Amino acid sequence: MYVMWAGFMHGAAMVAPAGVTAGEFAAMATPWLTAMTGAFQGFAAVVDGGDCTVEGQQSLQFSNLSDLLAASSDQGISTEAVAMAQRLIQRQIDAGHGEEGFARIIESSRQPG
Repeated sequence: MYVMWAGFMHGAAMVAPAGVTAGEFAAMATPWLTAMTGAFQGFAAVVDGGDCTVEGQQSLQFSNLSDLLAASSDQGISTEAVAMAQRLIQRQIDAGHGEEGFARIIESSRQPG
């Protein structure tokens, strides 16, 4: 949950220069985050099944967060929260699993970084 909160704070910082208040951002982000939690069961099925190559997943290559990191940096906003997620993704890409689904980052979480 702390990573989720850090992501929310990062998003609020990103939209603030456009005049969007944290409250307005929360009103937009809450329904989206609620919808995204619907993916938990699918991720759990992939993890429990042990096969991150099953169809219908977003690949790690597609999940690359480099553009978001660059946009954050360009705005002078800390990239720490997003960079952490990118490191989990990149470790699996570097290990040859870039075409596998996002659930594969569980392997990065299981391994010391």
